[in-house]
Amino acid sequence: MASTVGSTIDYKASYASLLDDYRARTSLSAAAWQRGRLVLPGGETRTVTTYSPYPTLIRKGQGAHLTDLDGNHYVDLVNNYTSLVHGSAYGPATEAAVAVLRGGTIFASPHESQLRLAEMLTNRIDTVELVRFTNSGTEAALLAERLAARATGRHKVLVFDGSYHGSAPELMQGHPQVVTAPYNDLDAVDRAMTNEIAAVFAEPFLGAGGVIPSAPGFLRGVQDLAHARGALFVLDEVQSLRNDVGGEQAKLGLTPDLTLLGKIIGGGLPIGAVGGARDLLLLTAPGTPDRLTHSGTFNGHPAATAAGAITLAHLNAGAIDRLERAATTLAASITSSAAQAGMPLVVTRAGSILNVHFTDTPPTSAAHVRETNTDLLSALHLALLNQGVYTTPRGLINLSTALRAEDLAKVEEAYAKAFERIARISVKPGHPSGQWPVPAPRVAAERVSVTK
Repeated sequence: MASTVGSTIDYKASYASLLDDYRARTSLSAAAWQRGRLVLPGGETRTVTTYSPYPTLIRKGQGAHLTDLDGNHYVDLVNNYTSLVHGSAYGPATEAAVAVLRGGTIFASPHESQLRLAEMLTNRIDTVELVRFTNSGTEAALLAERLAARATGRHKVLVFDGSYHGSAPELMQGHPQVVTAPYNDLDAVDRAMTNEIAAVFAEPFLGAGGVIPSAPGFLRGVQDLAHARGALFVLDEVQSLRNDVGGEQAKLGLTPDLTLLGKIIGGGLPIGAVGGARDLLLLTAPGTPDRLTHSGTFNGHPAATAAGAITLAHLNAGAIDRLERAATTLAASITSSAAQAGMPLVVTRAGSILNVHFTDTPPTSAAHVRETNTDLLSALHLALLNQGVYTTPRGLINLSTALRAEDLAKVEEAYAKAFERIARISVKPGHPSGQWPVPAPRVAAERVSVTK
């Protein structure tokens, strides 16, 4: 790898070269984005799918491979933000969905595919006795919030800084009924747990906040505090179900009152679900006095539940173990390549979900992640796209069972080349290679393992 020590390459001009390369590869995507701006606010309909200078328009996907409007090919490390655990257009799931659709799109009645998926979920997850389907993880979180309010008579929820339980205001920071605490800080949770809290919503790892693993014993402590204060403990396994047959709760020894589900349980189609204790879910059942009404025209869509059942059936312990080993290898390779380029970098990981951070200290909270260098992440994202690796602007990676050895080898090579190029473009006048203008990270009091 070529050394850039002592170099004074102009940062802006060098970064512009990445943009030039990207624009040269994606002219049709640029035109489609301009067209979209006429009918969609900002040219997109989902916040995470946009980035500078404009997003690539994906035309089709098959397994671990994507093709954009310009005909460029990519290895997929996004998998629609963890929802495609077997990759795009997974044959068995697609065939199951099509078979259902041929018999009718949807009905105003229960469907056998709903029963099959619910039976699978209650068999896989020990704490899930009953299941109620929704159309998304956001809707599932809202239903769980209503169930907690009904069960406790309270109306506030506690969430963690950097967490994501959907886009409903009632579960987002800043809403008057939402209390926020830093992740991995049990003392802060203790202070925040007043008698107004109906439920604590937690993830097994801080997903959108940077794939930050929970400190040993942290979530068990949160669960115990919630129950001691008369609140419910709600575990969001929308992303993490892929990491264990019984979800991350099985590995962590947790017994949540309610579990939020989504993503992979729809096999690539829209879905969400709340599972949990029988007495809580029966609050929505016919015949329950003053029951909690919950409806939705497309709840538990037959095509989604059929595709989801096949997806789960094929995500067995062996498949999960293979994903885990691939993620371990990839994390080590990325870290090694960054070190060879002289760049401070940490890869956090939870199962087959990873996140790259330009810092030399493993982050333990969302605040720590926000202190890392996002300019370098933007450069890394562009450099990878230009090499045919489709990943996220925030450094998130998640793997699918469709990835082959040659795909992972290409990904490892692309990261190594990207770091080499970023090491050149990131050198500012007066900053020799290896002396990066990265904000000093906050050193956590307790170091958290990144190989949970």
